[in-house]
Amino acid sequence: MRAAAPDPVAELAVTLRHFFPEMDRWLDEVHDPRKSGKSEYRMRVLLLMGTLMFLGHTKSRNHMNDNVRGASAMARNLARLSGEEVADVPHLDTLEKVLRRSDPAHIERVLSFMIRRLVRMKALDGWRMGSRFPLAVDGTGLYSFAERHCENCIETRHASGAVTYSHKLLVAYIVSDEGYALPVACEFIENPGAVYVKQDCEIQAFRRLEERLRRLYAGLSFHLLLDAMYADKGVMGMCLRNGWNFSITFKPSDMPALWDEGQRLLALAPGQTRTVMLPQDQGVRIIRWVNDLDYHGMRLSAIFQEDKAGDGSPVRTFAHLTGREIDTGKAQAAAHVARQRWRCENEGFNVLKNGGFALEHVYSRNPVAAKAYVGLMLIAHLLQQLVTRGRIGAVFREAFHTFLNYGKRMIESLRLHAIPEHLPMPGQIRLSTA
Repeated sequence: MRAAAPDPVAELAVTLRHFFPEMDRWLDEVHDPRKSGKSEYRMRVLLLMGTLMFLGHTKSRNHMNDNVRGASAMARNLARLSGEEVADVPHLDTLEKVLRRSDPAHIERVLSFMIRRLVRMKALDGWRMGSRFPLAVDGTGLYSFAERHCENCIETRHASGAVTYSHKLLVAYIVSDEGYALPVACEFIENPGAVYVKQDCEIQAFRRLEERLRRLYAGLSFHLLLDAMYADKGVMGMCLRNGWNFSITFKPSDMPALWDEGQRLLALAPGQTRTVMLPQDQGVRIIRWVNDLDYHGMRLSAIFQEDKAGDGSPVRTFAHLTGREIDTGKAQAAAHVARQRWRCENEGFNVLKNGGFALEHVYSRNPVAAKAYVGLMLIAHLLQQLVTRGRIGAVFREAFHTFLNYGKRMIESLRLHAIPEHLPMPGQIRLSTA
């Protein structure tokens, strides 16, 4: 007989108790702009309600309201998860009004508390590259309009003469080869106002993101995984000054002189080669590397990878620049971590856009509230991974099949099934794909 599928809300409660026992206090520390003593719901209740909206993959505030307000078990579950007595389920318009006057940075700080708690628990220690956490950073579009949405819109003029007005986002994820992409921080790519000298861009947003990473995660060291856009002396120098490392996609078209120097050094170092067998008889990976590449006074290394099929024919090639010297003992690990950047696209943006979170949906036209919703979405994305890959990772596919179905079951459980009074102690939750 097949065992009963796990209750997603009960599993969420166990995961919160195990990983984040101070979550209610962190949420209450988000500044409440309302008058003291006049509020029916505490911040922890409202912010948790918004997080559940994203965990339930409802894709809109109205859909969430229609599904859970007045439901038999929702108020009890909300009270149990928040640790606060709740007489009724708050309308999400209440949350919207609060978020319009909130500081989105306070919500991002909650996300940083969660990541630092995982670090203190040593839950992420197996993901380190040496002493550094692999941090993939990339940008994506949020939403676009045919007419100006606000004074911060990015303008794109097309060859046809049309103009689109868009909002974009830069996100940093701690990634692992077990399939995790845990959001750490984000930065919005937007113009400073209706009048500006130069439009904002991903590199400028990265510089702001770097400042916040140093502030929110003081004492942590990162190995940044970046695409070829970041092959910039300013970005590299910034990383090295922070004591961080990086793996940046290396293309001959972007840096022809440095590429040629790397090829000449490869020819002089035939011994700097490792051959690795690919799994499932897919062929071999040939790893080669060179050190002491001079780039604007920095000493860089380059690592080249070529995958070959069983018959010896080339399948694909990769090349990356890094800020630390490579030797035989480090080559395979350096090559492997450099290729983890794609996880921010797959387990990160793809899930946020197509896995039920609806990143490209306009949850609010108010620019302040819109940023706060993104922060709550990233908190929900982190929690979903801890539950579906960690707590119930071994049975997730059999029980839920997809993240969209998991969200549907989450809403059903919130509406109809109260969290049991006595939840089992979780023991140790291992962050793996099982």
